[in-house]
Amino acid sequence: MKWMMTRVTLTLAMLSPAPVVAELYRYVDDNGVTVLDSRVPPQFISRGYEVLDSHGRVKQVVPAAPTAAERDARRAALEEQAQRQAADSTLLRLYSSLADLDRARQRQLQQIDNQITVAKTNIQELRAEREALQSQAASQERAGRAVEQSILDQLAAVDAETQRLQRLVQRQQQETVKVTEDFARQRERLAFLLGES
Repeated sequence: MKWMMTRVTLTLAMLSPAPVVAELYRYVDDNGVTVLDSRVPPQFISRGYEVLDSHGRVKQVVPAAPTAAERDARRAALEEQAQRQAADSTLLRLYSSLADLDRARQRQLQQIDNQITVAKTNIQELRAEREALQSQAASQERAGRAVEQSILDQLAAVDAETQRLQRLVQRQQQETVKVTEDFARQRERLAFLLGES
């Protein structure tokens, strides 16, 4: 009988649930005081906290929720990364080697140079035309006549076209600098992507 009672007691002991070990939470309150408690009040959860075991060791660290500025920075970083990946993909699709990129740069610079050359040639022709018109105007003035309005209109048109072409040359020269810089950046990135840096 004694043996039966011992066996029943052991069986009951084995079937009864193990004692629950309460976890402790460590967080910082509004006064900057570190608090140990059996729960974290809702208003402090977003600041982050630590879960401790029965021996006071940290089991888990729950980080603070990101601030609005941190979320914005993260979003901006992800967008920048996506843009970089898209740009890299385009670069690799356009150029299979650094030599391909160099040829494309040379073609584009040659096109710009051709436009500058044509504009400068047209400016020279306009200067010759202006000299001829000024000569006609001077002849009319020496003869004591007023310069014809058509000559004055032509001079104004020549001057306006000359100025337009000079602005075009200036823009194209600036474009040459920009294209050179853009291709230098693309070349550096392509070299990195191709493992040739």
